[in-house]
Amino acid sequence: MKKHISLFIFCLGIFSFCFSQDVDSTLNNSEINFSDSIANYNQQQKLLKLSRDAYNNGIQFFELNNFKEAINNFNKAISVDSFFIAAYFNRGISFSQISNYDKAISDFSTTLLLDSTHILSLFKRAEIYRKINKENLAITDYKQIIQLDEKNYKAYYELGILYFLQNNTEGAIKLYSQSIDIKPTANAYNDRASCFRNLEQYDKAILDYNNAISLDDALAFVYNNLAAIYRITDNTEKAMNNYNIAIAKNPDYVIAYNNRGRLYFEKENFSAAATDFDKAISLNSDYAPSYNNRGVLYHKNKEYASAIADFDKAISLDSNYAKAYLNRGISKQMQRDEAGACADWEKASGLGIKLAKKYLINDCY
Repeated sequence: MKKHISLFIFCLGIFSFCFSQDVDSTLNNSEINFSDSIANYNQQQKLLKLSRDAYNNGIQFFELNNFKEAINNFNKAISVDSFFIAAYFNRGISFSQISNYDKAISDFSTTLLLDSTHILSLFKRAEIYRKINKENLAITDYKQIIQLDEKNYKAYYELGILYFLQNNTEGAIKLYSQSIDIKPTANAYNDRASCFRNLEQYDKAILDYNNAISLDDALAFVYNNLAAIYRITDNTEKAMNNYNIAIAKNPDYVIAYNNRGRLYFEKENFSAAATDFDKAISLNSDYAPSYNNRGVLYHKNKEYASAIADFDKAISLDSNYAKAYLNRGISKQMQRDEAGACADWEKASGLGIKLAKKYLINDCY
């Protein structure tokens, strides 16, 4: 009995030995394929990790404003995974940050090819189209966003801006209204008010500016715009009050100082007007309207040389500043520079100033 047991154990040892020696040579096709698939899977996971690591590095460089290195890392991520949507999108944003708009547009377009519902890519591409003066392409993108999401109030608002810039005031009002119906914002009310102002519907404009203020009373430009309406409608007290609020909200608000200075000039408070024009120029030495307005004030005080110097500066900053040509011509005439005056009025007339033509007819022809 003992002998039989020993033989059994020995045989098991033999079988075990034989089995261990013949495993690889006896794998069937299914087992080989399984082994290969595991190896492929492991390789794919390794590549996937390399791609994601490169992408994450790209995000970190982007947050550090190192857009060149961000792009290099997004390139690595895409070279491993050519369907990596987020890498294309963020590389597009990086290109836009360094003003490489062609490549940015290409990346946003690729993102949309991979995911036609990627709304952020449409917004970013439209933003670039606007920068490079391809407004019609931007309009197409905003309309596509609305097709994808009819409740996207931002798309209606941005589309309204483009319609307004194309002088489609009624179309802009409709789009701003659609944006407001979905989600009221101060900017949408403000911009719709500006449309109403252009149409001389001042009551509607005032209502919308006040609605904007009720949503965000920190926006200095809304008070400035509201003041302009009151100035147009001869409510100088309310106009002055709103200019004061605009400046209190933003003490560096160049336009508000310039506009308040004009109102002081109209009220014949010339000292206050001069202070505001000087302040505007000190804040922004490239703001042409303040030079023109201060030039008018110098002319009023019969300081013609100083007036001409300011009109010269305004024109140097804006070669098509029609009113500055008109005003400089008037000051030149006071200095008996008839030829210079007529040349300036000729230029102003060509730029659309009707009053300049009257000066030409009366004093030059």
